[in-house]
Amino acid sequence: MSPGVIMEEQQAPSAEPKPGPPKRRTLWIAIAVVVVIVVVLLAAVLGGLFAGAKPQAIFFVGYPGEGDKLVPTWWSNRAQWPARWLYSEGLQDISFMGRLKTAGVDVTSIEGTAPTAPISPDYNTSSGLFNTEYQAAFGRAPKLYGPNSYDAMFTLALAFQKAQTTDTNSSAFKAALRAVANPPGIAIRPGEWAKAAANITNGIDIDYQGASGAINYDQFGEVGSDYEAWSVNASAGINQKLFIPEGSWSTSSVHSAVMKANSLPVAPAAPPTNLPVGTLFDLTGPLKDFGPDQQNGTVLAATDINSAGGITIGTTVYNIQLFHEDDGTDATKAAAAATKLVTVDGVKALIGGTASSASAAAFAVIAPAGIIEITSSSTSPVFTTADTTDQFWRTAPSDALQGKAAGWYAFTQRGWRIMSVLYVDNAYGRGLSGVFAADFKARGGQILRLVPFPEDPAKVDANSILQTLFTPGSASYIPIATWRTEEYGPTLR
Repeated sequence: MSPGVIMEEQQAPSAEPKPGPPKRRTLWIAIAVVVVIVVVLLAAVLGGLFAGAKPQAIFFVGYPGEGDKLVPTWWSNRAQWPARWLYSEGLQDISFMGRLKTAGVDVTSIEGTAPTAPISPDYNTSSGLFNTEYQAAFGRAPKLYGPNSYDAMFTLALAFQKAQTTDTNSSAFKAALRAVANPPGIAIRPGEWAKAAANITNGIDIDYQGASGAINYDQFGEVGSDYEAWSVNASAGINQKLFIPEGSWSTSSVHSAVMKANSLPVAPAAPPTNLPVGTLFDLTGPLKDFGPDQQNGTVLAATDINSAGGITIGTTVYNIQLFHEDDGTDATKAAAAATKLVTVDGVKALIGGTASSASAAAFAVIAPAGIIEITSSSTSPVFTTADTTDQFWRTAPSDALQGKAAGWYAFTQRGWRIMSVLYVDNAYGRGLSGVFAADFKARGGQILRLVPFPEDPAKVDANSILQTLFTPGSASYIPIATWRTEEYGPTLR
């Protein structure tokens, strides 16, 4: 620029002012900001609440063996860990309650849920016949699942008689098993083998009314059930607290003409042939409080059948020959025992095991061998659909029913809204705890924690497990309970 030259400064044209946001948009922005603030504050408040949340009650799914450690330990620390406890049917045992009482536990605080039969003239008659006979044979009243084992053996024998075959994997046998147990037909009760055999021989339908209730096998080989809430009195006795008519999922019976009446032979006067049947119950493990009574139930049924003429198939008379094995509530032991029953003893059917994990292990052996398994106590929901060959049957109802009955009782009858679940880490525990948690949450309840413990009582560290169970929950820890076959139990093939 040359000196002395003066230039005029030119101003850039001013930009046109931008229009401000419309009033409506400004209003919505303000509302959104307020909503965000409220949500953040609410989350903080709820997070603070759940961070210190403790369960009002515990749903305890397990067996007496582990309960002997867990319950007295909790009782000694109940001031630190206050909560009510709701027990599953696996803990409904008088001997267990007696041991808890001896350990100083106030057993009158205990309650639980379990399958039951409605009080009716039919049930009273059948149950009374069985209980009287059991008392006379063994000198005491039967425990849980003893009646179910009797029913398993008796319906198995009825099906042999009706199907006229010892091939339990045949379609004729399976149709007969449903036909003899399901209505319509002449009522047959425990101990009435001669009456049952005569009616079958004459082509008359029968309807077995079992020691444990009506045995109506559905398309899955399962029975339905009503439920009860039970409590314990000061003498450690178990009483029904509330009857829960949960209903049944049984279907109409399947009847087929396995053999026409006029083609059934008259029983010849010949020495009976043995028909081998295996039993697999826990006699030494966590469920040893139940196993002996289950075994006794099969012995009593076989005695009733053999002493009343046995099973007639064609021109051959068979007596039931029982081979007993111990599953120890151990999958490896159960598989080995089932292998021995099949390969050495040549059994035509298996009654057992006691725990679902043992039954699953045994079934892996039984199914390829082409025979059926009837369990009187394995209740894991996994069995309902995992058995695709109609070889797994049971006289105890699925926990898909008990989980809902327990969820209903806890939420609607006890008024609990925040619970935790303590369960044995096997097919039974995972299945029942999963169904319960899902049902309780669906009703509006919160599950703070699902805490597993080992199936082997020797591996149960009660203090550590209970510390985890009663650690205050947090919002981020509240699980969404789901139940899937692959997640809560073994897949049967």
